[in-house]
Amino acid sequence: MNTLATFSLVLLTLSLVSSSMADHKANIFNNLPGNANLVVHCTSAGSDLGTQTITYLHDFTWTVNNVLNCDMSWGTVKGNFDIYDPERDATRCAYGNTCFWRVKEDGLYLFLKEQKRLELQFKWPGKVSA
Repeated sequence: MNTLATFSLVLLTLSLVSSSMADHKANIFNNLPGNANLVVHCTSAGSDLGTQTITYLHDFTWTVNNVLNCDMSWGTVKGNFDIYDPERDATRCAYGNTCFWRVKEDGLYLFLKEQKRLELQFKWPGKVSA
């Protein structure tokens, strides 16, 4: 087999392997009251992905293949959530391999593909409803 054929075969193999490990995305949209900023610090597979401050009515997206765990806070309210878990979310998230989260005063809502609507998934720990 000549060098060009070998190189082409290697590229084809890499392409097939990478397509079977499709990236997923987790998108968080800040819909908190009073123009509050949402501070999010995430880790995935032992890697620190840093801290993002998501301003009111804005969003941020992470690309992940493993569990995405995030500490979130706004004002005095804090919580820790698994925003993406491949076993839980690979088939229930919305289109294009993206989980769309909306953060509100009472908790975190996920857009579920089957139900075609946002549904409350996590409440803020210790937060008393008004």
